[in-house]
Amino acid sequence: MLWLLILAVSGLISLALYLFKWRPYRKIVSFRGRLLNRVNLARRKRQLRSLGRTRFLDKVAARHSKSMARRKHCDHHGFNTRSALIKRKAGLSYIAENCYMFPASRYDSHVAKKLVAGWLKSPGHRANLLNPEFRRTGIGIIVRKGYVYATQIFTD
Repeated sequence: MLWLLILAVSGLISLALYLFKWRPYRKIVSFRGRLLNRVNLARRKRQLRSLGRTRFLDKVAARHSKSMARRKHCDHHGFNTRSALIKRKAGLSYIAENCYMFPASRYDSHVAKKLVAGWLKSPGHRANLLNPEFRRTGIGIIVRKGYVYATQIFTD
């Protein structure tokens, strides 16, 4: 009976180690994860390291996406305020932002692909997305009244 318990525990430990080791490569199914998968795919194609998400940056990005949805307009309104907040709270100094307003009634992997393709066509957004100095990101996505509002914040 004891050997069965030891075998079960060792199996669980092995499984946990395997999943932890391969965690960055698993497909993420959340809204934010779909976009991050596309962004990181574009970065890896150019031999750049993948970005990691942080909860704090996700919250800041989500607030901006909600603000754009309320105003029914895509812009960088309030970026200096967001940047100052990130610098003060997280101690990060190099910050950039991409925003997008895309006509769609729901968010899925197709929309994520279109969002990243749109950013890659814009010189300023492309520079942010492919900047090798960025290591962290936050993503906020809101679907409202036929549009997807997306904000991605990049930082060192």
